[in-house]
Amino acid sequence: MKELIAKRYIKAYAKGASLEEMYELQKMLSLLGAAFEIAKFREILTAPSVSMQEKEKFILENILENKISPKQINFIKLLSEYGRLEILPQLCIEVASYIAMLNKEYIATLITPSAYEESVLKEFEEKFGKKLGVKLALEQNVVENAGIKLVVEDLGVEISFSKEKLIQDLKSHILKAF
Repeated sequence: MKELIAKRYIKAYAKGASLEEMYELQKMLSLLGAAFEIAKFREILTAPSVSMQEKEKFILENILENKISPKQINFIKLLSEYGRLEILPQLCIEVASYIAMLNKEYIATLITPSAYEESVLKEFEEKFGKKLGVKLALEQNVVENAGIKLVVEDLGVEISFSKEKLIQDLKSHILKAF
């Protein structure tokens, strides 16, 4: 649920923002996302005894030291006004995803039973990137299974091949022939 809310906030912010402003927002949200990892910071933001104005002031003055643009200040105030400061980590993820989408750069995960060499991974990046019309950064994940899977979550693309699926399809095809 928080991801959907964060996506809407970033989409609204991006409507009136340039790419440079989106990079500035990403930088600011990364700082807040890192601060959110600190237990004391999370306590302050989630404490019902601390008012939203105090939380907003704490973020703007103590964490960001008022070194952000008026547009970003208004963004923080809007989040505070609607009680959405707890979605800061999701906002950080969504703004990075939005910028990647604008630049047509995506992270793909290659799930394989054994590790491939760097040259093979580069070749996969180039070929699948060209097929999809984007720039891919490939991450390799080695797991114990008998198949290969390529997943690009932001594009909603999943390509997989497994021995079990091939054998099952082959059996099904042979049975249909009779």
